[in-house]
Amino acid sequence: MIRVLVDKFHSMEEKVKKIMNYGFLFSFIVCMISIGLLIAYELNSNIELYYVGLSVFRLSLFFAVEFLICALAIDTIKKQIC
Repeated sequence: MIRVLVDKFHSMEEKVKKIMNYGFLFSFIVCMISIGLLIAYELNSNIELYYVGLSVFRLSLFFAVEFLICALAIDTIKKQIC
């Protein structure tokens, strides 16, 4: 199963890989913001910062998975059309 995914990544078009990499970079930046909010929670003990930081962290994980799935889907559709 993992080998199939690795083969699909290696056979992806360069444009799709580039968009996926930018998506992962965006997701990483959002994750760093959430870590900053969670560190601020540790310093201030404000419970609202905890919930906001946790929500932003979940959002960053959601973005990363979404970019991965969409890149695989777009690449598969493009290969079937052409």
